[in-house]
Amino acid sequence: MANISVRAKPAAGLDGVSEDHTSAPAAGHRPIDVVIGTKAQYIKTAPFLRELSRRGAPYRLIDTGQHAGLTPELRSTLGVDEPAAVLSEKGNISTIRSAALWAAKITLDCIFRPKLVKQRYFSPDSEYCVIHGDTPSTLLSLLLAKRAGKKVAHLEAGLRSHNYFKPFPEELIRIICMRFADVLFSPSLSATKNIERMKIGGEVIQLPQNTNVEALYHALGNEDDFQRGHFAVITVHRVETIFSRQRLEFVIKWIRRIAETRPVVFVMHDPTRIRLDAYGLREALDSHPNVDVRPLMSHSEFAKLLAGAGFVMTDGGSIQEETFFLDTPCFVMRTETERDEGLGGNVVIGGFEDESVQSFLATFPSMRRGYREDNKHPSALIADTLLSSSS
Repeated sequence: MANISVRAKPAAGLDGVSEDHTSAPAAGHRPIDVVIGTKAQYIKTAPFLRELSRRGAPYRLIDTGQHAGLTPELRSTLGVDEPAAVLSEKGNISTIRSAALWAAKITLDCIFRPKLVKQRYFSPDSEYCVIHGDTPSTLLSLLLAKRAGKKVAHLEAGLRSHNYFKPFPEELIRIICMRFADVLFSPSLSATKNIERMKIGGEVIQLPQNTNVEALYHALGNEDDFQRGHFAVITVHRVETIFSRQRLEFVIKWIRRIAETRPVVFVMHDPTRIRLDAYGLREALDSHPNVDVRPLMSHSEFAKLLAGAGFVMTDGGSIQEETFFLDTPCFVMRTETERDEGLGGNVVIGGFEDESVQSFLATFPSMRRGYREDNKHPSALIADTLLSSSS
């Protein structure tokens, strides 16, 4: 049975700065290694890294390079240290071929050059390596850390869709990382129960909420009163969506239909753009005068877009969670989700069914709860746990 701890920290204001300043400086603590590589991982790990910096606690950042074209600017805007090592600096990995080559290089280093992995990438004095989420970067981070002999702390552990192939490969990566992690930081009670049912051997720490919420409120800054717009925000990026012509055609069809009655902002991920071009669907998107196609933007810009939208349609779990905390109606184009935030309220899991979209469009104005969730600062508990263990 897992060792489950539940600890709480006081809430704070919308600016994302903790109102509890009682934590002592972390002088004398061993450094903490952190291995991340995607834009989402940077955003959701940044609150913890800022908390370490606030306490004067050292950390060593290793960037896997999955989004190497984005992360330099991200680090600047998020207030995160420069990495001690970057495993690939060739730009964003947006094709299967480039992803395979990138993953193979890191895996081969782990197998054949373990001393290099340990000496070049990790701090010689560290005990813990923090990894995040469920992406290929997460799996490679686990492999690197274990090969270097570090204890692994898994952020956002316990999320399950209970379908190995939806989403793929994220569900499989979650299971592997949870099995081998030494400390699992669960973002919710339901995630903790998932870990308990799996009979995971690591220590489980249930957080008051996900660090995604801290990141969201930090991105919004002091802005608390958003005028809801008439526009819709739509974005897709998951493998099971963009590598299906039928599903992408469904997305384009509904973007165009919705754009007949309201402006649509479509946020374009690089892999999505590549697949739209491959299927010859880009023109159907670009040609509609009421569709505003935008590239990936800063987290602050995107958070404000979500906060001001009339509604959101997405295939992303993190966006589902963000819209719940922002009280923005959200239609999730998936049949399973690893998160329970908003279900039965302002979030609808509708898959790729016309009837589900039609029902959502008819009812979304009544889905708002009328309030936003507080920021409970889970990163403070993460720091407390790891610093007390590594002193």
